[in-house]
Amino acid sequence: MASPHSRGVTWGIALRLAVLLASFSVLAALLAGYYTFESSRTRLQGRAEQALLATTQVLARHLQAGFGAVARDAAFLASVASIEQDRNVLADVFRASLITHPSYLQIRFIAAQDYGLEQVRIDRKGDAWIRAGDDELQEKAHFPFVFETLALGAGEVYVSEFGINHEGADDAEALPVFSMASPVVRGGQVRGVVVVRVAAQRFLQSFHAALPAPYGFFLSNRWGDFLVHPDATQAFGFDRGQRILVQDTFAAAAPLISGARTEAVFSQPATDDEEARAFSFVRMPFGREGEGRFMVVGLSQPLAAVQGEVLELGRSVFKILLVLSAVGVLLAAGVSRLVTQPLQAMVRAAQAFSQGRPHSDLPLQRKDEIGELARSFHDMEQQIGRQITELNASRDAMAHLAHHDALTGLPNRRMFEQRLAQALELSRRSGRACALLFVDLDEFKRINDAHGHAVGDLVLQAAARTIVGAVRQSDTVARLAGDEFTVLCENVDSEDAALQIAAKLERAFHVPLSIEGRPLPVRPSIGVSLFPRDAQDAHTLLANADAAMYRTKQSHRRRV
Repeated sequence: MASPHSRGVTWGIALRLAVLLASFSVLAALLAGYYTFESSRTRLQGRAEQALLATTQVLARHLQAGFGAVARDAAFLASVASIEQDRNVLADVFRASLITHPSYLQIRFIAAQDYGLEQVRIDRKGDAWIRAGDDELQEKAHFPFVFETLALGAGEVYVSEFGINHEGADDAEALPVFSMASPVVRGGQVRGVVVVRVAAQRFLQSFHAALPAPYGFFLSNRWGDFLVHPDATQAFGFDRGQRILVQDTFAAAAPLISGARTEAVFSQPATDDEEARAFSFVRMPFGREGEGRFMVVGLSQPLAAVQGEVLELGRSVFKILLVLSAVGVLLAAGVSRLVTQPLQAMVRAAQAFSQGRPHSDLPLQRKDEIGELARSFHDMEQQIGRQITELNASRDAMAHLAHHDALTGLPNRRMFEQRLAQALELSRRSGRACALLFVDLDEFKRINDAHGHAVGDLVLQAAARTIVGAVRQSDTVARLAGDEFTVLCENVDSEDAALQIAAKLERAFHVPLSIEGRPLPVRPSIGVSLFPRDAQDAHTLLANADAAMYRTKQSHRRRV
């Protein structure tokens, strides 16, 4: 028979064990409740973010449909102009289109001849639609929406970038606009273009006006400049000499600009000035197919409602776990040993794999469901690794194709415009001028017609090599389109220095090109413009060089 003293010792151990088990149960309940709360919050927030992403994708598709509708209008009006030559009838058709579409600011028919002289122009003046008189019609051949559209085929549509209007009707001055244009083809020849100028804010308002008040709407161009922002002062900063970029404001959106991703969803915590919000951005193709142009569409939404649901769920889960903790305490050790440990190993492996770090071995030898899960994860990891390697190789190849001309290997228009913008920025900082040479091969169409397109391609390749060999190593040579080349010469101290480069380039063509072992004489026409003397921006600098080249070609006496 146990003594009272020994019974007291036994009771004390049982009490301590009960307290220990109770403490373990409470601790397990608290940990499980915290884990459930955190995971539930993540799931609810993830669900809200995915819903926001789906809404953003729908909005992007609506935007694309809206741009497509404007493009179809431009193509339709061009088809009307190709059939109807009566300017009064065209003016009536253009006026009817302006009345139907409140966001259209201006519609005009521009001839391919007479330096792109406007033939018909209808402007929106408040609530009225005014036709420009003959003395108000202007020459527009030097604008991209004219000379680039003239190079398109029937039914194709040129789409401009968004920008602040500095050309057109007085009422449209300083308004954000974009233009769409389509060639007018009569008798198999391009006779002109029809250009539709659209007020960007009025056009976009119809898409985001239906969004609930808490939503914020964002839109940027392919360089990241905000075109639409909940804070209007952040939009079109580049027109005020500022670069307010989406990738600077939201670092998570940077991969959309670089092309590494097509969508991004993330949240930002609350600050003193702004509540916590979820953000969703989608990369939306923009412009003609194959150009690689895009815009970034974004939405934001407050997280307050979602966080309220998370707190309520956390309280409910915590109460339930407190009740069940007493029953589950005995099973926790076994379940933890049999299930939790291998699952945690796979979780750590998944986290390590997502961060590119090595991880410990998985329980591949187990014969139960955990072993099957581990083997499936291992196979998926191997497959994803192979796919990532293939995607990286494909992305590198596409990046090269996106910035270089496939025929000559020279930088294409897109890459040239980027380098030109960088060069002008450096020139502004250093104070040293730079020159832009616009080179066009004379009678290239005759060579194509006489010898065939295959020989024409060889001529373009040989001309590219001749131009590269004639200019400085530091100069950038690019092929814009067809037989048009450009040369960007940085650190040019004077007009004479630029003309010397152009003259050297012209002399390089004195020697006939060797095409399949046969000499073929080719002569260039060269236009030169200097920054900052001739222009203050890249677009005008290129347009001036192009215009200078056309004057050279028409003179028939000089080549530069």
